[in-house]
Amino acid sequence: MHYKNKKIALLLLVIVTLVACKSALYIPVTENIAKNANIDELVKGRASYINKCSSCHSLYLPEKFTKEEWTKNVDKMAPKAKITNQEKKLILAYVIKGE
Repeated sequence: MHYKNKKIALLLLVIVTLVACKSALYIPVTENIAKNANIDELVKGRASYINKCSSCHSLYLPEKFTKEEWTKNVDKMAPKAKITNQEKKLILAYVIKGE
């Protein structure tokens, strides 16, 4: 396979992976979040999670990690991804479903 074809194939693979994972992420609605969670903040957190985190690696489903693991992971990645404290708050709220 020529270099150009390999490059195109790799790009398509990345796009398919991102789209597949993005569609698997839950969309905040009253039925799938904590009772006192703010849906608007969770929607913003989802958008920040997708935009900031997928620029460097594949996205993980929120269920993959515990609240403590998510906190540790987001704290670690925030400087690398240039995530502000407000975005970090929103991302964490999203991945832990407002708990």
